[in-house]
Amino acid sequence: MAVKYYWGKPRDVIKWYLRGTLYLSAQSKQHYIEKTGAEPGNLPRHLKLLEELDELFKTVDTDSVALLCLRYVELLSIPDTAKLTGLSNSQISTRTAKVMKKAKEIVAKA
Repeated sequence: MAVKYYWGKPRDVIKWYLRGTLYLSAQSKQHYIEKTGAEPGNLPRHLKLLEELDELFKTVDTDSVALLCLRYVELLSIPDTAKLTGLSNSQISTRTAKVMKKAKEIVAKA
């Protein structure tokens, strides 16, 4: 019996959610820069991460990316995330650190 998902496989849902969030954020920054003439700031690095999102997902497991999303999109602390997920503080720190390390490597290439 095949497993069915309402919105797609969890890995794909998380990846497309992140892609959409990064894209909207980049558009907003670009519009602000064009409107005000501000410096590009971190927009080039932001766009690089958006381009390399597939690379990030190849090297990091989906659960770790989901934890990172939960923490940063919902702005939860590690103890709050631990309470919601049932994981220990150290498990959450370890998993999110792996994702952030890989994302920083990608951004550093920009």
